[in-house]
Parts: sequence; C-alpha cells; structure tokens
Amino acid sequence: MGHCAPTIMQTMLDVSRADAQWLVELAAGLPGGIGNTGGECGGVTAPLVLLGLCHGLEVQVQSLPEILYQGHDLLRRFAARQGTTWCREIRGQARVPLRCIRVVRQAPALCAQTSCSDCKGSISAHRSEAYARLYSHWVEQGFHCAHAVFHHLKHAIPVIQDLLNGSSGFMGGTVFTGVTCSALTAGVMALGLAPGEIENSRLRVLRMIGTMAIGGDAFADKVDAFNKTMNLGHQRSQWFAAELGSTQCRVITQCDFSTTEGVRRYIESGGTGRCSAIAQSVAHKVQGIVAARAAT
Repeated sequence: MGHCAPTIMQTMLDVSRADAQWLVELAAGLPGGIGNTGGECGGVTAPLVLLGLCHGLEVQVQSLPEILYQGHDLLRRFAARQGTTWCREIRGQARVPLRCIRVVRQAPALCAQTSCSDCKGSISAHRSEAYARLYSHWVEQGFHCAHAVFHHLKHAIPVIQDLLNGSSGFMGGTVFTGVTCSALTAGVMALGLAPGEIENSRLRVLRMIGTMAIGGDAFADKVDAFNKTMNLGHQRSQWFAAELGSTQCRVITQCDFSTTEGVRRYIESGGTGRCSAIAQSVAHKVQGIVAARAAT
C-alpha cells in the first residue's frame, strides 16, 4: 500500500478476516512517524491500535489498564528487533527505505507475540506506581489525551466505542512514555477518518518507490492515496511545534511520567488543565479539515 501503518493495519485485518476498513483510514496519517515527523514508527502505532481494540481501558492490571503493559511490551520487542522505535532512525538517510519493508513484514508478528504474552513484567514497579498515580488523577478529572480530541470532534467524525478503545494507549505521549503528544496523534488519526481513498494499486506504489529512488517528490498528494492525509498531518504537526515548541509530551509538560516526582509536579502545576486546552486546540484545527474532506 506504499506506507507502513496502513499496510500493517490491512495485513492484520486480512489475517483476522475482519472487515474494518475504517482502521486502515485511521492509520493513514501515521506513516513517517505520526504525520511524517519522524516519531514513533507505524510498526508501533498501528499494532498499538489493534491491541487497544481488544479491551480499551476496561481490563485493569495492578491499577492500570492492560493496554499500558501491552504497549510497553510491544515497544520493547520492537526496539529489540529494530534497534529503535523512531521512524527517522529506522529510515536514516537512505533514499529508498528498505529497512521499512522489513518493519512492515515483522510488525504483525510482534503484535501477535505481545497479544499472546503475559505483559505484567513490562513495566517496573517504580514506573507502575508513577503511572498509576497519574492515571488515577486523569480518571478523577475525566481526561484522556486522545479521547479528549475525539470528543471535541464528535460532530465531525463518528466517535464509536471501537475508536475510543483503539486509541486507549495513546495517552501521556504513547503509553506514558512522553514521546509524541497523544492529542496531536489523535488529531492525525482523525484526519484519516475523513472520507478518502485507500491505496490499492501496486503500480502507484511502484511509481512512488521509483520516484524516491531518483530523488523526486514521492510524497506529493497525487502519488499515493495516503499521501494527502500524511501531508495534512505533517502540516498540523508543524503548527503544533510552532505553538508549543515541540511535538514531544515530555518537552511540553516538562515532566517525566515514569517518576513519582515528575507526576507530582505535573499534577500540582495544573498540567491536566493545560493538556485539556491543547486537546481542544488540536480538535479545533482538525475540525475544519475533516468537515471539508467529508464534503468533497
């Protein structure tokens, strides 16, 4: 399909014989490291959506949703196999991203391994304590990074329970690791949910790879059906970084969620209020685009 996250999503749907094309659309803006920012690889984000679909936030393990343990297990497995979870480090300077092909082939198996494993040991005791404190605070406040964005967009996209479940791991910068802001990630996902074409032409994909090889603009909107959504996501990420100084949760919050001290500082400084405002701002920026795409 030409891009990592949608291809991985489609592969896992094919294996499970599930007809849920909206999940492929949801992943359309994730390639290139969430809106082509070089962040978390689509080999992580697409499987994390599938893992979240199983239980959402309902199944609890040691005062935390199971998706957090599964997410950390997936990150560990992926980093052990690829050496990193970051798209920019996997791609490197190669004109044709051959390493990405390996990621696309291996990611569904890593997801299956996580799904079939006992992941309770994937988060250390001191991290679990810090995460539990923050999660409990957010439950009290009725806040979830990705869900807050989707709820603000409820008149523009269908906010079904499966969407909330699938995005359940996207909080605190992807399962509390402090990387790409999960409100921004939700905004990029929402862009994919607007009606758009799903790439199904191998000839167009080959043309895109050929364009990469000769140094052309392989990510132009018309080259691959997913390019437009990815490019829209990239534009939103540029706006986001200009407004907040970074796309990274730990930089924006100035807090390390893996420590009780970092969580205490975040809570006492009113961090949830600031994050709620960020989510609302992201939703506002995305809403017009989603409405325009739906109308065409």
